[in-house]
Amino acid sequence: MREDYTYALERDMNALVAACLEDPEARVSACPDWDNAALLNHVIGVWLFANAQVKATNPEKPTRPEIIEGLNDLDLKAKAHIASSNLYESLALCDPTQPAWNWSPDLTCAFWLRRMAHETAIHRWDAETAIGKEAGLDPELSLDTVAEVVEVMMQFQFSGPITEFPSGSLHLHCTDADGEWLLTSSGSDLVVTNEHAKADVAARGEAANLALWLWNRGDAGVEFFGDEELLRSWASLAP
Repeated sequence: MREDYTYALERDMNALVAACLEDPEARVSACPDWDNAALLNHVIGVWLFANAQVKATNPEKPTRPEIIEGLNDLDLKAKAHIASSNLYESLALCDPTQPAWNWSPDLTCAFWLRRMAHETAIHRWDAETAIGKEAGLDPELSLDTVAEVVEVMMQFQFSGPITEFPSGSLHLHCTDADGEWLLTSSGSDLVVTNEHAKADVAARGEAANLALWLWNRGDAGVEFFGDEELLRSWASLAP
């Protein structure tokens, strides 16, 4: 699986940087305060931070990114190349089981392999959409994007564990892949099972469209069933 993540990461890193540099002033619809230049600066910071956690092998606390002399004096293309190549090399060479700090219970490098592949794919979609390119998400990677959201991001975020969940249940159903999830809450805990079951509300669509909806990138191609307010409550837990 590591090779699948690093292959997708390298592909989407290159495409993201290319789209941002093609039109740095293009507005990013999912992040209205950003243009593509701001988006790329954000992603560079994320790549540097993730790389620091992988290289530190310290699960006890976050590690500050190393100071790269002269980095701030470089143009966006050069900074992106340094940040992306350093992260890719670290993830391609790491043992997925080695310790690495993050905000989930899985304090290993495997978290960052998965996290960086998905975040980079979503932001590549942002950048390409901003320049008017017909962007898409890889169907196989998208299935795991949905899984990561419900298994990790809806429960554990950088600000801390989520402890309040909607009272009604949610069923997610991928129509182009073998993927179904039932989300229910038990007190302050989220219970996620892989099954076909009736829930209070449901969202149904191709994996890529479900992934974009969960990442607050619109609901095109997704069918919804049940109370709209409850659906919004579930969606608000996503990144």
